[in-house]
Amino acid sequence: MRKRLVWMRTATFVVIALIAGAAHARAAAISLTTPGIEYGSGLYTLGFELTVNGTLSVNALGVYDSQQNGLANPANVAIWLDTGGAPLASTVVPAGTGGTLDGMFRYASITPIVLTPGVHYVIGSFITDDVASSFNTNQGGAATVDPMVNVVKDRFSPFDSAFGFPTASNFFPGGAWLGANFQATPVPEPASLTLLGLGLVGLRAARRRAGVRH
Repeated sequence: MRKRLVWMRTATFVVIALIAGAAHARAAAISLTTPGIEYGSGLYTLGFELTVNGTLSVNALGVYDSQQNGLANPANVAIWLDTGGAPLASTVVPAGTGGTLDGMFRYASITPIVLTPGVHYVIGSFITDDVASSFNTNQGGAATVDPMVNVVKDRFSPFDSAFGFPTASNFFPGGAWLGANFQATPVPEPASLTLLGLGLVGLRAARRRAGVRH
């Protein structure tokens, strides 16, 4: 009986580990530690072009919050294919502290969308009468980028424009106008899902056997 209990506990720990590996916490694409030179956000859409190294589920879009004390106005944020067209997802981060603060960005949740390797995407945000910053644009600042994300180059829309697809770039490799950000979780690979399923089946069978022998 004691051996069966030990085996069951071991199986339980294995399944818990598999579940933990399959359900990562949300991670920001760019975690800004020191902002670059700040400037007025103005009437233009600010963001960056990106690719991903694995399948990602994007579950929140965000915008830079300079003092981490709330936004002066609501911010429109969207993510597009690099070819433009209708956004794959969009949202409005509310003014003030209504959005969820994570580091130097405020986020609003979206119905998750999936980003896949080999495809170029563009994210951009639009907010009036607020403050923006940047990363890798020769204006100082420091940040880390999620290893699942490749920041390709900065993107922005023409000055004095409405919220829309950011067609322009200063062609800073790895640069981003902040502007926009997003949070995502990795989508488990099929092999991981298979292991998780086998672990759950094995644990269920062990519990049944233990119940019968008890």
